[in-house]
Amino acid sequence: MTQVSGSAPTRGRGRPARLSRDQIVDAAVALVYEDPATPLTIKRVAEAADSAPMALYRYFPDRDDLLHAVADRVATGMSFEPPVGASWREQLRNWMTMSMEYLRPYPQLLPYIASTRQPAWLPSFVLLTEMLEPLSLGEQDLALAITLIGTTIVGQATLASKRRPMSDMLPTLRQALDKASADEQVRVAPILDALPAAFGRLDDVVIESTIAAVEALSPKGGGAGRASKRGRKGPMNPLFSNPSPA
Repeated sequence: MTQVSGSAPTRGRGRPARLSRDQIVDAAVALVYEDPATPLTIKRVAEAADSAPMALYRYFPDRDDLLHAVADRVATGMSFEPPVGASWREQLRNWMTMSMEYLRPYPQLLPYIASTRQPAWLPSFVLLTEMLEPLSLGEQDLALAITLIGTTIVGQATLASKRRPMSDMLPTLRQALDKASADEQVRVAPILDALPAAFGRLDDVVIESTIAAVEALSPKGGGAGRASKRGRKGPMNPLFSNPSPA
C-alpha cells in the first residue's frame, strides 16, 4: 500500500506495523485477481500482507468471513460512463456487458457476491431505477426487472468462469459421439462444430433477451425508447462504485 510521506506514525525499532482490516482486504483482492484459480486462504493472505495468520483472525473469524469482505470490496469496485444521450437500452446493454467482464476474473468470489452481507448492491438498485425510468414500471415489475438483470449478470459470469475451454471440451465430446449411433452422429456432429461460435455469441444473446424481457414488463412496450435521466446527465456508477481493485 502506498503511504503519504509523513502521515504514518513513528514506531519503535523492531515493532511491527499495525495491520488494518483494509490492508488485509486489499491484499486478498490482489491475490484473487492475479491468481483466480488458487483458493484464497488465510495463510496466503497473511503472507501477502506480510503478517502472521493469527493476526488476521483478529478481524476475520474464519475464511468464509474474509471471502465475504473481499467479495464486498470487489462488488463496489468499478465505475461506468454511459454514452452521451444513450437510450435506456444502450445504457443497460453496456452496463451488463462491462459488469460481466469485470466479474469474470473472480470465480471463487461470485457465490459471495451473489449473497453479499453488506449493501454492496444498493448503488446498482439506485442506478437501475433511474436507468429504467422511461419504462414507467410499477414497483413490483421494477423489482422483478432489477432482480432479473442482477441474476443474469452474476449467472453468466459464473458460467463463463466455470466453463472448460472449448479446446478441452470438443475432443471429449467428439470421442463420446464416436460411440453413438450413426443417426445420432449425423444429428449432433454439426452442432459440436458450431459450439465455439455459439459460446462466442452467448453473452450478447442473453443480454438482448434480458433487455427484451424487461421491456415486455413496461405498459409502454416498444415505445419506451427515450434516453433516461442518467443518459442525459453523463457519468454514473453501475453495480460497483469505486475504482477497480485491479
